[in-house]
Amino acid sequence: MQFGYVLYDPKRSKIMVLTKTNDVQFLSSKEKTNINKAFCLRDRSSMKTLYSSLKDKKLVDDLDILDIQELYRKI
Repeated sequence: MQFGYVLYDPKRSKIMVLTKTNDVQFLSSKEKTNINKAFCLRDRSSMKTLYSSLKDKKLVDDLDILDIQELYRKI
């Protein structure tokens, strides 16, 4: 179980995962194994910085920053 913040697409119920080749991938947030794979940072400000840089590079669209514990509670 992870602690911290993740990037979440509420429209598609997907969480952002960074692959070993540093690509951005989105997985369903309805499975615990996918939530465990999510890219998670301990504090919200670090996640905001990462999100800004990913958005500037046009790797992601509009996403929410969400506490990962909320996703664990939903499953």
